[in-house]
Amino acid sequence: TSAIAELSKAPKPKSHRPEPCFCEPNLVTQCTACTDTSCALFACQEECGANCAAGPLCGNKRIQRREWRKLSVFDAGLKGRGLMVQEFCHVGDFIVEYVGVAVKRQYLDGLFSKYKHERMLYIMALDGDVYIDARHRGGIARYINHSCEPNCAVHRWKVRGISRAGVFAVREIEEGEELSFDYQWDRKRGRALTKCHCGANNCRGTIEMPKDVEEMERELME
Repeated sequence: TSAIAELSKAPKPKSHRPEPCFCEPNLVTQCTACTDTSCALFACQEECGANCAAGPLCGNKRIQRREWRKLSVFDAGLKGRGLMVQEFCHVGDFIVEYVGVAVKRQYLDGLFSKYKHERMLYIMALDGDVYIDARHRGGIARYINHSCEPNCAVHRWKVRGISRAGVFAVREIEEGEELSFDYQWDRKRGRALTKCHCGANNCRGTIEMPKDVEEMERELME
């Protein structure tokens, strides 16, 4: 079993230094640079490297520097555990990185079968071929619950050429507020739908996404 588990893990990608962004820091005001889309790398959702001309004034190394917000785990009732932020967050603020074991796409169905009786899943797509399984070796971000009207979103950023998953605020978030993002789970044959407890006015009832027209047509043809 351990040998199969090792095979399912995605190989560790090779890192490389990104091209410099050529942002010019203001040495007079000492303001942080590379913090918006005027920075070529920031605009492409890629963090700057050690060769950034802004040096210590570079603000585009949030994942590398683990610039997480103050967070705490709490009992979220029917949802299980939840994660709340202990400070105010602005739109676009980086909150925390979603980490876990990288799993090859070809082993994904087997992973879902393994967890088919589990109420909580901690699997997230990282890119087209790799998924993150945070069940056994995940970080605190795995306690962020689903919501149909979330205050966060997960964005993929490149760090030294490697894809990483960052959780970012999509609206202002008050101190003590629970964090959430839309899991957007696909419906899996043989796995029961997961009831949503987010309580939003636009709650779709399940964590899984609604069937699209093509999926409904395929089921009618079977």
